[in-house]
Amino acid sequence: MLVAAGPGSTQRPDDFNWTVDGELVSLPIDTCDCPDCGCERAVAGLASCKATTTFTVVDNPILDADDYVAAFSDALKRQGWVQRGDEAVAAQWARKHLRHAARFSPGQTLEVRNGEVRAR
Repeated sequence: MLVAAGPGSTQRPDDFNWTVDGELVSLPIDTCDCPDCGCERAVAGLASCKATTTFTVVDNPILDADDYVAAFSDALKRQGWVQRGDEAVAAQWARKHLRHAARFSPGQTLEVRNGEVRAR
């Protein structure tokens, strides 16, 4: 699964990290037109609701895929991104994150650039 990377993972001058190390993250759901804000390259912490430009892949032995989807979906509902009746959309979004994570090795630091998840 995808989680916020630690503070030492921000190596570029324009990197930022205001998340809690290790919290589940969500890829950008929506972005603005401001070229300076960084929302197009940031992921959001599902617990802190804060952003980071770096995240990592972990193999979490505590959460299976169903538990992950439930936790992810609950966080999106709590944050107001998912309305009642749209639970299937949240579950699809969570599974998309699992597919992204499966493309990389655990411990690998990732970023979002031009709408694409890629290794650092």
